[in-house]
Amino acid sequence: MLARRGDVVTPVVSRAVLDLNAHILPGIHGATPGLAEACAASEELVRGGVTTAVTPALIGDDPEHDLEAADAARRLLEGELAARSVALDLLPGAVMPVERIAGIPADVLARCTAGGGGRWLVVTLPDAGWPLGLPDLLQGLEIGGIGIVVAHPERSESMQGTPDRLRDLLGRGALVQLGAGSLSGQYGARVERAAFSLLRNGMVTVVASDEPSPTGHALDFQEVLTALEGVTRRPREEVEWMVDAGPRRIAAGEPVRPPRLVPLPRGVG
Repeated sequence: MLARRGDVVTPVVSRAVLDLNAHILPGIHGATPGLAEACAASEELVRGGVTTAVTPALIGDDPEHDLEAADAARRLLEGELAARSVALDLLPGAVMPVERIAGIPADVLARCTAGGGGRWLVVTLPDAGWPLGLPDLLQGLEIGGIGIVVAHPERSESMQGTPDRLRDLLGRGALVQLGAGSLSGQYGARVERAAFSLLRNGMVTVVASDEPSPTGHALDFQEVLTALEGVTRRPREEVEWMVDAGPRRIAAGEPVRPPRLVPLPRGVG
């Protein structure tokens, strides 16, 4: 539901949401090939409660070119959203396969960090297999003041079979970003089971829209919060940390010490 303040379209929600990984840039992300699709996706996020979105570059073989292309697309989208009075703030960032990090200069890695905060780098795991040099990579990044946020690990076969590997990354200071669509089975039953398993085991730091739903379902973060409440049996004000305070700290480049939102024992709370 949208409300109008003057000529500005704003969401009617109990609390603002920062979407840490919104794939809505025109010509950059697959589901938004043009400006019209990007605006429609942006308006859907606002309807779902999002007020600020990190819109990542997709890092391939030429990171600097990828960042510049995303910056140009972001400026284009910002201008059109302003013209349409859509109240959505866009922040820079990037997402990359973890194996691409090696060899990228430190200054370019800093530009890739979520929100441009200089601290947290959003990465994806391989669909299959496991990067054996990951502990050394994390140590090298930490020396340079950079940590990683592992995006949608529930969709990685390499994690689904061995979730303790993800626990090891958490122990080394990594954060975990769950894809919101995974909670409703939009990527299949196996991904849904993995998502709920990560939540039940207290291994999720934040939740983001991530890639648009393959079914075209509009994401509503209020529905996401209801799902999080149901799994963790925690009150709304606690699970809101995953879509509000946590993502804001990441985007600002601040230290992140998430609450451990494991489910309460039955009969408690």
